[in-house]
Amino acid sequence: MKKRCLSLFFSFFIVLTLVYTPAVKAYTLEDATSLYNLGIDYYSQNQVQKSMEYFKKAISIDPKFYEAYYNLAQIQASYGYIDSAIKSYEKVVQLKPDDYESIYELGKLLYKRGYLNKAISYLDKVPLNEDVYTQVLELENKIKKRQAELIAIQKQKEAAQAQLQNKIETTQPVSVEQKNTAPQNNVVVNLKAPSGVAADSQGNIYAASFSDNKVYRISPDGTKSVYVESVNLGGPVGIAIDDFDNLYVANYTKNNILKVTQSGVISEFAKIRKPYCIGVDKARKLLIVSEQDTNNILKFEL
Repeated sequence: MKKRCLSLFFSFFIVLTLVYTPAVKAYTLEDATSLYNLGIDYYSQNQVQKSMEYFKKAISIDPKFYEAYYNLAQIQASYGYIDSAIKSYEKVVQLKPDDYESIYELGKLLYKRGYLNKAISYLDKVPLNEDVYTQVLELENKIKKRQAELIAIQKQKEAAQAQLQNKIETTQPVSVEQKNTAPQNNVVVNLKAPSGVAADSQGNIYAASFSDNKVYRISPDGTKSVYVESVNLGGPVGIAIDDFDNLYVANYTKNNILKVTQSGVISEFAKIRKPYCIGVDKARKLLIVSEQDTNNILKFEL
């Protein structure tokens, strides 16, 4: 955490003056520094919200307070305020373009949010001779790999769409009697108490079975397999999938949301009392969950 030191006594004196002096005062850069030092003090006492509050007060007095933006960005990133941290780091880089460590941290957050091109545009500014360049290069390679994956997925979707369109165009017209015949559905059988369903970018369907205590995967060719079977599952109900094909499971009887990555790593995403329905707002990068025990709808940043 970057520090700018004044005496602690003077810091508290300035803040008390700001709070209790009724007369209008023109704040100075010393006032901003005092508030900033208090932000550091509160952070050292693990009072995170107060720490962020005082960093923001310091910035309101001195909008060019680089250290305040930097520390604010670090706290926001550490406690999951990703979008706010991105804005703070962007301000850091604007005020101090040669802070390559902050550029790297900003690149990581942009990658996490899925802003791949924007992340690369920042990371490309880091010179080869900087200490952080090795980490920057590793991150750029990871981003470029993800970009290639997304391009491949898009091509697969376009090819599938073209194949479907071609099939529609070449199909012979059917008679009126045939049109009135009830269509045959592709039914997947032998699922006990199926509840939540979702599909990934590859066309796989996922279905939670409350009574089996499992999550099944049905491939596009109709093959059914067990995708998640774990002691961590407890009455899976709703399920959802994000842009990276990570699976989220409303674990009803265990009062939490589980996250399952494509590689099969299972972790607790959030604690919720009797989660039920679940969905992903891909535009705003949010997971939305209904908490049946409290009759609330909750939102979580992805």
